[in-house]
Amino acid sequence: MDITNRTWMVKTNKGETQGPFPEDQFQERLRAGEIPFYYYLKSSEMDDWQPLLDVISSDDSFRRPSTMPPPEPKN
Repeated sequence: MDITNRTWMVKTNKGETQGPFPEDQFQERLRAGEIPFYYYLKSSEMDDWQPLLDVISSDDSFRRPSTMPPPEPKN
């Protein structure tokens, strides 16, 4: 799936909508904690609003490869 042109709308718990946000801006806001997990989302590729947690748990574009922390220096 090509997500480079995907845009996102956010619906607050008060029913207010924000956006549309381009993919990179949305991802930055999400990582910064500016979008609470109890909000609803709708992308340009979705027909209906869905809970944010449902979207990020089922969309592979939100997965980041895990990395090992660097080894501690030896004294």
